[in-house]
Amino acid sequence: MSRPCRDADAITCHHLLVPLDEADACMATVIGAIELARIAAARITFVHVPPQSAVPRASMVRGRELLAKAESVARAQGVPCASAGLLDGDAQAAIPATAREVGCDLVFIGPRGQEAMTRSPVQAVLAAGLPAFAMPDHAPAMPESAIRAIRDEHRALSAVLRAWLDMLTVANDSDAGADVVVMRDMIRFIEAFPLTRHHPRKQACLYGRLRRRTARADAELDELERQHERDAQWAGALAEAVERFAAGGPLAELLGKVDHYTQFVWARMGREEGVILPAAQRYLTEADWDKINAAYGAANRCAVPDDEDCAFGPLLAYLADFPDADCVARICAQAEDVSMRHS
Repeated sequence: MSRPCRDADAITCHHLLVPLDEADACMATVIGAIELARIAAARITFVHVPPQSAVPRASMVRGRELLAKAESVARAQGVPCASAGLLDGDAQAAIPATAREVGCDLVFIGPRGQEAMTRSPVQAVLAAGLPAFAMPDHAPAMPESAIRAIRDEHRALSAVLRAWLDMLTVANDSDAGADVVVMRDMIRFIEAFPLTRHHPRKQACLYGRLRRRTARADAELDELERQHERDAQWAGALAEAVERFAAGGPLAELLGKVDHYTQFVWARMGREEGVILPAAQRYLTEADWDKINAAYGAANRCAVPDDEDCAFGPLLAYLADFPDADCVARICAQAEDVSMRHS
């Protein structure tokens, strides 16, 4: 489901270390490493390489997201995998040290791996006496507009969940309060978008057409549709947990539920981004994409509202300084536009 890694069949390895940074090409790195692991009958250990300027707490949550997505794609493809967590200190030294610690015999470097470090990660690995495989840096084809919209939906939901985890973690660590009004908005966001709009649209526009073109993705599509149904149960459980907290319930219980749900969502997103979208790009026809893109385009033609005029004003105000807040604002604007057209 991805472009074959050149010379992959000439490599002998049993255990790959795959560093993941926060570049847009991260999922391409995951897919390429899984392809090599399948050819070599190898297993994978993923590790997160944070930006040098990253805020530790934010980088930790972002790293958990990247690793959860990577593991979900590997498991879906039948490749044994694990995660080594977040790299500490200088990445050039930490990558070879981690490879030795977990027993890897090859380090797989993605096409954008050098962006996380000041010199070539391949040079750093080779200088430490370990084999390295550098994934070819092919210029990716421009994704279909519907795929860009789906990725935006994922970024928006991830931004909300990361901010929610951040709020509760800070409250737990400092014995401070957590904003119940914003948390209620977060639940409304989950109910209004993933549950009411995004899941049904994907199933109707994308999943159905993919099923008609190939049976190869049926098992994954079946599992994702089951997870979409579980999402509604999760939303109800989260709403109840927030109200228990608002009535004086323990913060730890709410934090645990949000953390569990976030892991569930990240794994689902990984399967969609790493398995379903590549399959769609491979099997769907130009005519299929014309119809899918038209359906997504019709739903997304609207402007971003001012915070005061938006039904999600408290949420947007809280997210203002968080990464990907603009994606959340665009998604919220779609609801405003639909509401005005149907009022």
